[in-house]
Amino acid sequence: MRRWVLAAALISAITAVSAVAAVSAVSASSHGRSRRSPHVEVTVLARVESVPVRIRHANGREFEELDVSIVSARPAGPGPAIATSASVHVVHDLTCGGSWLDSRPGDQVEIQGEYVHPGRGADLIHFTHAASGQCGSSSHADGYLRPARQEVARSETGGEDLFVSVVRPVVSRRCLCHEKGGRMHERLPFDDPSVLSSHAAGVRRRLKGDDLAAFEKWMATLPPAAPAPGS
Repeated sequence: MRRWVLAAALISAITAVSAVAAVSAVSASSHGRSRRSPHVEVTVLARVESVPVRIRHANGREFEELDVSIVSARPAGPGPAIATSASVHVVHDLTCGGSWLDSRPGDQVEIQGEYVHPGRGADLIHFTHAASGQCGSSSHADGYLRPARQEVARSETGGEDLFVSVVRPVVSRRCLCHEKGGRMHERLPFDDPSVLSSHAAGVRRRLKGDDLAAFEKWMATLPPAAPAPGS
């Protein structure tokens, strides 16, 4: 009788340990997945908003980091909404095969990588280097950070047609004094694209949301230009 009781207790103990181990394994696996922020592979045409900086992270890797505004985006599948009216941070890994790209605010760039929407903080794009396995096993697709090709910029934005179809309606609604008949039209006519682009800083202060995004999309089709005095 005593042997039977001891055997039953031992079986119960083994069963309990096995159950705890199984639960722990499932929990750990789920936790690992749940910690990943919403993300999607994406190819974008973007406008550089900040001067790139070289930063060494705690893991010893060096990165080129900069902020961009997205002009157009092609996600590879479902994922988080991609911001077009706010700056997105690019983290380009130089240690794992990425090459430094000299750029300045206003330049257009093509980016392929993983777009991430963290639970806290601004959206970012990383994995913009080739998936060569240089830093261990590759868990992402090939990426790149490179100057935008002119044909890509034109096909994605529409160039001058975009000014007529999208920008003019926005500006004529938001900047009435610069339209025909307005007190500022003779000095600064905003129906002239060269005048509008040379006073971009002032225009940006008046726009927001989708209106600002439309203006930035058009600006990305133009070569960088120094702002006019007083803009």
